[in-house]
Amino acid sequence: MNINKDVVAIENALDEFVRIGEEIGRNSEQIETYEAKKYVENVQGIENESITYHIERLKHYRDDLMIDKARAETVVREAFEHYYS
Repeated sequence: MNINKDVVAIENALDEFVRIGEEIGRNSEQIETYEAKKYVENVQGIENESITYHIERLKHYRDDLMIDKARAETVVREAFEHYYS
């Protein structure tokens, strides 16, 4: 019975790790899009502070996600260690 609980724990931990990784990818794409838009506007002589602010917010969110990813990786490692102990 414990093996089934361990397998479920591993699956849940991996699912969370993957979900966070995908969210980081989406966030990075958004940052790239806004940075490209900011570049085009700068070339045109337009200074849009809201884009700069939004980029910074997205970068802070990505940093938070990276912390969450590290925690999720620890949970995955612990789940495997528990399973194989």
